[in-house]
Amino acid sequence: MVAGMCRGSTAEYVELHAHSSFSLLDGASSPEALVAQAAALGMPALALTDHDAVYGAVRFVQAAQAQGIQPILGAELSLSDGTHLTLLVENTTGWHNLCRLISLARHNAPKGAASLPVEALVAYTEGLIALSGCREGAVAKALRRGDRRGALAAAGRLREWFGRERVWIELQHHLRPDDDALVDGLVEVARRLGLGMVATNNVHYAVRERHCLQDVLVAIRHLTTLDAAGPLRRPNSEYYLKDGRRLA
Repeated sequence: MVAGMCRGSTAEYVELHAHSSFSLLDGASSPEALVAQAAALGMPALALTDHDAVYGAVRFVQAAQAQGIQPILGAELSLSDGTHLTLLVENTTGWHNLCRLISLARHNAPKGAASLPVEALVAYTEGLIALSGCREGAVAKALRRGDRRGALAAAGRLREWFGRERVWIELQHHLRPDDDALVDGLVEVARRLGLGMVATNNVHYAVRERHCLQDVLVAIRHLTTLDAAGPLRRPNSEYYLKDGRRLA
């Protein structure tokens, strides 16, 4: 069983979708701060999934080893169809393939951006575990526009590319008005296709208090003021590292 997948008690929860300050101008906590908070919460493992990057991998691994926490490497990739996909490294081959995919995504976009051609993804799935992604994932995006057939098709493609045992439907709940319906739809997709489910929190800061800094980073990224950045900022402060009981 991969640590953090939705089986067993909530006390065994492990965060598998977390962004550090190496998600430039988006993540508001260092890899070390995320690891320290995971240790404080009693997590035996933690994944780092920065946006289209593994810049923080060395610092993350060193901090995790110092705390006796299993580091799980990964990334959240931006695909050329406008969707996101969370990938976790399973072995050495997976690490090589993830680095190759990130390089292809960066090469396919202007400096500072990334856009991975979907056909490139298909060629480098070995050794990688796919989570269906956040609200911007292909499955969730289809459900949010009311396209259940499209959501099933998107999840079916992931199953075809990665294999049933290495695809998990990612469930997130941040107290947004449509989160209940979205989670229900994702659960239905997983059950229809025989896929496992995993709860994640799309972490962007180690503790709740850092959400103000994350708002500032978003405003800087979009070259605007905090007030004008309102629609671009996250709707609340729920994107922090939580233990299983709090998340449940």
